[in-house]
Amino acid sequence: MIENNQKYWNEGYWKRVINNQKNSFKNKNWIDKYKEIINKVEGNSAVDLGCGIGQDTKWLIDNGFDVISCDISNIALEKLKELIPNSKTLQIDIRETLPFKNNSINLVNADLSIHYFCMKDTIRIFNEINRILTPKGILIGRVNSDKNEGYIREETKVIEDNYYYDFEKYFRLFNKGQFDILAKDWKIIVLNEDVITRVNKKKVLWEFIFQKI
Repeated sequence: MIENNQKYWNEGYWKRVINNQKNSFKNKNWIDKYKEIINKVEGNSAVDLGCGIGQDTKWLIDNGFDVISCDISNIALEKLKELIPNSKTLQIDIRETLPFKNNSINLVNADLSIHYFCMKDTIRIFNEINRILTPKGILIGRVNSDKNEGYIREETKVIEDNYYYDFEKYFRLFNKGQFDILAKDWKIIVLNEDVITRVNKKKVLWEFIFQKI
């Protein structure tokens, strides 16, 4: 199986959860706590990578950003356009070269969208984001922590350290050691773990804001 390809996201994910997630637009957005940092970003160009149906896109637009919302799932992007008619969307696979010029984007958001890849691809994604960001541009995002319980089951297959395959889905669980590798060419503004409730379950996430040096 190809790692979490378009078919997986269209059929295995969005068809199950897309209607439930519409209600999350009414909830307070997780980015609110970092609004003071984000307000200091020079320029208003933003890319929402793995945007889903656009909860973070809406927050960014409401806070003055000119956003391009990117996802591998055309179903998610179609729903995003219904919910946010003035949005700009682009269907991409973030494992590939990002279709933006060097030093052209002020902010990249990657919320729960880059914890699905082998370490080689994850490093490349971080490097690509760094390439497209302007000097002092920021990357903000969240990824799953290895402190989450119930992710590793008896039938879960270990692909490499911290990277697994289970029920037709590949996923990565992050720890500080991985961020030591991924953030070596960035200035770390925020890097911490937080516990949230998602789909009625406790979930441990790393929240991060990195600035391009």
